Amino acid sequence: MIKKLFTVLTFSCILLIQGYAQETPLKEKKLSTAEQTQLETAQYLFEQKNYRLAQPIFEKILEKHPTDNKVKYFTALCYALRPDKHALMLQYLTDVYAVNKKADKITYELARAYFFNYKLDEATDFLNQYAVKPKKGDLQQQKEIEQLSGYIKNAKQLMAQPIDVKTTNLGNVVNTTASECSPYIDMNDSLLIYTYRGELSTGGLQNAYNETDKHGVYYEDVFMATKVNGAWTQPHGIAAVNSNNNDEALSMSYDGKMLFISRDSPDDDGDIYMSNLTETGWEAPSKMTGDINTSSWEDNGFLSPDGKTFFFSSLRGGGYGGKDLYKCTMQADGTWGQVQNMGDKINTPDDEDDPFMHLDGKLFLFSSKGHNSMGGYDVFKTYLNADSTFTTPENMGYPINTVDDDIHYFLSPGGDKGYYSISKPDGFGDNDLYTVEPGITGIMPAMAVVKGVVTLNNQPTEIMIEAAGSSLTKKCKSNGASGFYQLVLPLGQDYKLTWRLNDTLVQTETVEAANATAYVLKIKDVNFKTINDADTTVATANSDGLTGNEVVEGLVYRIQVAAHHKNRNTDYKKIKAFGKIEKIVVDDNPRFILNKEYKTLNEIKADLEQVRQIAVPDAFMVGFYKGKRYYIAELMKEGIIKEDKKWK
Repeated sequence: MIKKLFTVLTFSCILLIQGYAQETPLKEKKLSTAEQTQLETAQYLFEQKNYRLAQPIFEKILEKHPTDNKVKYFTALCYALRPDKHALMLQYLTDVYAVNKKADKITYELARAYFFNYKLDEATDFLNQYAVKPKKGDLQQQKEIEQLSGYIKNAKQLMAQPIDVKTTNLGNVVNTTASECSPYIDMNDSLLIYTYRGELSTGGLQNAYNETDKHGVYYEDVFMATKVNGAWTQPHGIAAVNSNNNDEALSMSYDGKMLFISRDSPDDDGDIYMSNLTETGWEAPSKMTGDINTSSWEDNGFLSPDGKTFFFSSLRGGGYGGKDLYKCTMQADGTWGQVQNMGDKINTPDDEDDPFMHLDGKLFLFSSKGHNSMGGYDVFKTYLNADSTFTTPENMGYPINTVDDDIHYFLSPGGDKGYYSISKPDGFGDNDLYTVEPGITGIMPAMAVVKGVVTLNNQPTEIMIEAAGSSLTKKCKSNGASGFYQLVLPLGQDYKLTWRLNDTLVQTETVEAANATAYVLKIKDVNFKTINDADTTVATANSDGLTGNEVVEGLVYRIQVAAHHKNRNTDYKKIKAFGKIEKIVVDDNPRFILNKEYKTLNEIKADLEQVRQIAVPDAFMVGFYKGKRYYIAELMKEGIIKEDKKWK
C-alpha cells in the first residue's frame, strides 16, 4: 500500500519529469494548479508501480490536453498491462517519438509496444537502437535487453508452430466491460468462481487507503455464477467472502468444500485465506494457519487432489529469484507446515506463479516469466514422476500463450477444456474469461472418474462411497451441502462401487477400467427415500431418470437431418435458423448434421420438434462426446449419461 504519499511526492515527480526530458516544439495549454497536483499524484503512483491507480488520472488529464506528450507518454506506459490498449500504447509512443526522440527509454518502450502488437521485427529494430548506447554499469538495462530479446526469439519459434486449439469467449452474461479473471469450475461443471474488478466491486471507487475517491479504482471481489440448463446465470459477489480490500479468487478444493482467496489490505500485504462451505453458504474467510503466510507476499494457492499438499507462490527470501512456487503439507494438528521450495526444475531467476495440480495427481501447470516464455507469464506443464521429481516444464504453446501475461489456467478433468482470462480486441472490455478446446495437447489425462449427487428424500446428504479394486480401495464422502461426490481411480483394474447409509449396503455397481487407456467418466446419482416415515430406507439409483437438464463435461448434442445423402425432396433452407448443415464421415459413411450445439437434452428437444415439423420428419438427436459421434442409446450404454428409455 502507498505510505506517506505527499511527504515524498514532489521530489519523486521532479525525477520523473527530468527523466522524460520533454523537448516538444508544440505549444501546449498550461495545466491548471489542480491538474498539476493530479499529475504529480499520478506520476508518484506510476513510480510506485501502481499503474492501475495512475492510469485513470493520466487519462483524465490527457482528455483535456491531448497534445501534452509528457502525459501521453506516461499514459502509454500504463497501457503496457492492458492488452486491449496495446494499439493505443503504440500510437501514443509513436506520437511522442516523432517530436521527442530523447524521451526516457523511448526506443525500449517502442520496442515493447511493437512486441505487444506482434510486430516482432520492428520490436527487434528498436531494441537494437536501445542497446547501441549502453549505460555503463546499468545492469537493469542489460536485463531488459536480454529478457525482451529472449521473448521475441521464443515468440517467433512458438508462433511458427501453433497448436490446434479453439478459444471462445465465455459470453456477455459473465464477461463485462470490467475485468474478469482467475476462473475455477467445480467438478460438477455447475459452479463458476472467479475474480471481478468493476462497478459492482465492494466499496466502489477507492484510493490506496481504501477511502472513497472518484479518481480511484475498483478493487477485486470474488464472484460466482451457476449453470442452469447449460447456460451461466447472472453472476454475483460472494458477500461473506468480499471486503473493501482486494479479494482475489484463487481456487477451490476438488471436493468443493474449501475456497481459497488472496487478500491485500493494510493489515495483510498479500496473504492467503480460506472459506468453508456450509449448508447456508460460504463462511467468512480466515487466514490459513501454519507456515504459509509470512511478512512477504503470498498468493495463488492450490490444494492437491488428496487434500494433503498445498502449492502456493511467495516472494519470501531464500528462493531462486523473484516469486517462487512452494509446497507444504497438512500437519497432524490441522496446520500447514514443512514448507519446501519446489526447486530449480520449476523455479527460475524470474517469477513463477499460479500452481495447478490436475485431478489425476500427476499433471502440474504453472505460469512463469522464465523458461522459454514468449512474453510475461506463460502457462507451462510438467508431470510428477514416481520418485516425486518433475519432468522438464513444457510451454503450453501459442495461441494459449501470448505476448502478454497468461496466468490462472484451469483444466477440466478430461483435459478437453481449459479456462483462463485474457484481454482481446474482440472482447467486452478489460480481461474476459475464455474457454480453450482442447484444454491441453500431447499427453492427455488418463484416469477413471466416478461422480454424482447423493440425496435423501431429494435433499443433499452426506454418506460414504467406496470403490474397491483388485489392488486399491478408495473412499470418499458426499458433500452434505450439495450431495456431490467424486472418486478418482487409476486405470488398470475394475472397481466395485458401494454406496452405504448407516453401514447398510444399499447399492453396488461395477466400473470397468481394467482395459481403459484414456479418461473414463461415470456419472451416478443415488437417492435414498424414507418409507412411510419409518427408519427404513431404500436406494433408488437414477430412479428419476434423466431430467433433461443434465450437463456433462465434453458432451454436446446436435440434430442429424440425413444419412448417406440429402433428400432431394426436402427444402433444407427452411431450417437454416437451426444451424448450417455439415457433412461428417462416420465409419466411412456420410452423415449430415446441423452445426448448432446444445448442452442439454431439453435444449435440443424443442428445436428438434420444430425441425421435424418444418422440413425433416425423421430428424433425430445425436451426441458428440469429446468429438466422437454417439447415438443417445450409446451414450447411455457407455455410462456417459443416465439410462432412461424415454430419451432413446
